[in-house]
Amino acid sequence: MSERLREAARPAVTVVIAVYDERRHIAECLETLGAQRYRPLEIVVVDDGSRDGTAGIVAGFPDVTLIRRAHLGAGSARNAGAAAATGEILVFVDGDMTFPPEFVDRLVAPMLDDGAPGTFTKEILVANGDRPWARAHMLGRGLPADRHMPGTFPDRWENYRAVWRRHFERVHGFDEIGHGEDVTLGRKLGVDAHVAPGAVCGHYEPDTLLDIFRSARWYGRGERIRERPFAWRAYHPLRMARRAAGLARRHRRPELAVYRLVFDAGVLAGWLTRGRPGAAAK
Repeated sequence: MSERLREAARPAVTVVIAVYDERRHIAECLETLGAQRYRPLEIVVVDDGSRDGTAGIVAGFPDVTLIRRAHLGAGSARNAGAAAATGEILVFVDGDMTFPPEFVDRLVAPMLDDGAPGTFTKEILVANGDRPWARAHMLGRGLPADRHMPGTFPDRWENYRAVWRRHFERVHGFDEIGHGEDVTLGRKLGVDAHVAPGAVCGHYEPDTLLDIFRSARWYGRGERIRERPFAWRAYHPLRMARRAAGLARRHRRPELAVYRLVFDAGVLAGWLTRGRPGAAAK
């Protein structure tokens, strides 16, 4: 069978990217997606009210569909991108990620070969691991310094990276709740995504203290933290100081105390400002 016939026999994939102030990385993200081996492949970018010129960079990629809108948050932006998609399979990635050419092929393989409802990848590597604060961000959250998930991570998870469009539409997509919206799809479907072996990708982590604070503030404004009983108690200043000192002592790295204080301060700031206009957004 010719390559063209093989492509025609495969379901179309739409990659949806919700972006907010991703000027630093969006060009690399789109270049690596444009080089994917999987065809047919569509790319839809939803610019969620960026203020740093992200949309202008995306507009320079003629094969990419760009949707511009007000800043309403990642869940809402992903749903908007899915509504504009034409593919039978939806793939959701971030604008600060990068992908080898076989990524989409391997991500959707369990769906095409085994009938999986959707997939995720455990092989998310830290793209800027040479940056000290990026490594601190990983270690400070109890993760390996070079990747998002330990080798013992299970092969089923509620966080979908790829999903059949019919399943997505049946449950009306993601809940629009700020941080934590990524797991709502799997919870509404009532079935976990399957791991996609070999679907390696890179992810740029916050690599300045300001970026770490902003990331933590988004977490503090979201719903996931509210699933933890009495989570607010953890952000008493004395507990924050003890946690920072313990982290630095455990890893024998004094800078991790600074990281933890900045991160916890961001979470607390997000918690206190939740409910204000735009608070659900990153």
